Amino acid sequence: MPLISVEKMLDLLPYQLEQTLIGSTVRKVLTRRRRALLEPRGLVQPEVQRIFVDVSVISKHDAGTGIQRVVRALALGLKARADTLACSLHFVAAGRETPYHTICWPSGDKLALSVQMEGRPGDIFIGLDYSLDDIRWNSSQLARFRRQGGKLWFLVHDLLPLEKPGWFSRNTVIRYRAWLGILATLADGFLCNSPQTESQLRIALMSVYGLDSGYATKVLPMGYRITSGEPIDETKPSRLTDLLHGSSAGYFLQVGTLEPRKGHSDVLDAFDILWANGWPDALVLVGQKGWQVDDLYRRISTHPRIGKQLFWFADVEDPELDQMYRGCKGAIIASFAEGFGLPLIEALGHRKPVLARDLMVFRQHEECGVKYFPDIREPAILAERIKEWAEDIAHGRIAVNLPEKGWDESVTELIQVVS
Repeated sequence: MPLISVEKMLDLLPYQLEQTLIGSTVRKVLTRRRRALLEPRGLVQPEVQRIFVDVSVISKHDAGTGIQRVVRALALGLKARADTLACSLHFVAAGRETPYHTICWPSGDKLALSVQMEGRPGDIFIGLDYSLDDIRWNSSQLARFRRQGGKLWFLVHDLLPLEKPGWFSRNTVIRYRAWLGILATLADGFLCNSPQTESQLRIALMSVYGLDSGYATKVLPMGYRITSGEPIDETKPSRLTDLLHGSSAGYFLQVGTLEPRKGHSDVLDAFDILWANGWPDALVLVGQKGWQVDDLYRRISTHPRIGKQLFWFADVEDPELDQMYRGCKGAIIASFAEGFGLPLIEALGHRKPVLARDLMVFRQHEECGVKYFPDIREPAILAERIKEWAEDIAHGRIAVNLPEKGWDESVTELIQVVS
């Protein structure tokens, strides 16, 4: 076994044992007792409030996933308003042997003064990044931050590793449960990307950790504009433009990491039926290879239409993704479950029609022109629905409306809720 696997196993072993051996009743009692021990006593509010924003993951490697696009947009939005805030803003990061400390983000200036994060009354820590490991490694520092009078808020995207563990690797499920357990102990508040995530989080905090009060939740609107921090050249072609050069057909887009819950196989099954019947348009997949998709990876890589009517791009940066949205006929969202589904509103933000699996979390966008296909695994039914939808697009029968709120509104609400 490789050394790194041994390290991961030993790192997660205490949490795996706790999750396996501790019963529900004991877990609830321990969580409530630990929270009570973190309450600050007799602390005075300082004159200047400080906000610390966790960018531990994205500052080391921006993989361009949906979660990281959210983190980046919110962090850049906060940075843009730093001079207008009635407090000082600091980006922080941590690691296995490195406590939370201030960093110069996004410039990455290593010569900038770095100070270890310490709390004082009125300070706010925003766990913006999806830092499963960094929070676990530094939970004692965060606990001290709260005892010192600071408040801890964390962004939650979904509860899927808790609710659908079969869709994820065993280690990911252990890491997620450990992360959520630490948040249940530490958090003053949770930022959620949708009412569904908020509802599911409250249910989990009660059923798993026995918490029915003592924390706040807030749903933040998600923005649709791809925000990289650099101006996007709308005239610059993507690689796809060159590949489709000379073709009179268009393409439909599916954005998201290749993982079991995203429904790539269903969409590919439907397009195989359409292509067999002379369908001219291409299917473009954008997203990194994830987990438990070796069969899907081989199917895509060896598909007879790969490079002709089937394209997969695993390493797309923001400007190119923006161009792909602009050039597509429409976007298909086939996930079996989502906390929110960022590609859906990104497509709407580019005024592109969307065909989505009929899930409750997607129904909130129906008035923006989103159409739906049944939540069943029937390739022929999906193929027929795609065909009908494409015909509606071609004849201008679908009116696409921009989402009501964007990143500016999200940042405004974030500042209001934590300040």
